[in-house]
Amino acid sequence: MASVSVSHLIIFIAALTVSVGVATTLTVNVQSMTVSMDERGESVAKDIETDVTIISDPGSPASIYDADNESVTLLVKNTGDRAIEVGTDPPDVLIDGQYQPAPTVAVVSDPDGATWGEGDVLRVVVSKSLAEGEHRATVRVNSAEDTLRFRVN
Repeated sequence: MASVSVSHLIIFIAALTVSVGVATTLTVNVQSMTVSMDERGESVAKDIETDVTIISDPGSPASIYDADNESVTLLVKNTGDRAIEVGTDPPDVLIDGQYQPAPTVAVVSDPDGATWGEGDVLRVVVSKSLAEGEHRATVRVNSAEDTLRFRVN
């Protein structure tokens, strides 16, 4: 009779050990998923709150393209609901569909500032030689982007 009780006790302890292991694994996985969902939510909120508009005047191509310095200057307004850090992560710029590395950026109201506030204008300068004719410039920040079509004479 005692051997039956010992057998049941051993099975009970084994069942508890397995249950604790399963519970621990599930808890770790649920915590990992929660952190991941929080991070994704913050990323989506950031994308929703970000919006930009190129306000350079396409009717005045000389204000956009400087043939002497072979540079394109774009004025981009932060029309979103949050400030954007541009000191460490400048916007992506494409000229005629080609990525332009390392644009020079400065907030017009605060040239030394690294934060592009709501309603502020950012001057983006890219070194690029352009031929006469139609051109297209795209500025992208996170998932927000705007495109400007202009002509070089």
